[in-house]
Amino acid sequence: MTFVHSIPDRPVAGTHWTTSSHSGRENNCLEHGVLAHARQAVRDTKDPHRRTTLTFPASSWQPFLEAIARETL
Repeated sequence: MTFVHSIPDRPVAGTHWTTSSHSGRENNCLEHGVLAHARQAVRDTKDPHRRTTLTFPASSWQPFLEAIARETL
């Protein structure tokens, strides 16, 4: 599985970010976005500048989610 960490200069223009319904009032969760070429991205909702983003190739997204579900990540 390949994970790519990137720190863009600014948020990816045109990306629709979704916050989990489990985030709650304290906004302590992650946001998910779909990028070009089906790449997937996550970022921290507490990051006021939205600069730190983890990006994944399309082929790595499902294995990443499965690893989280298994608590092996």
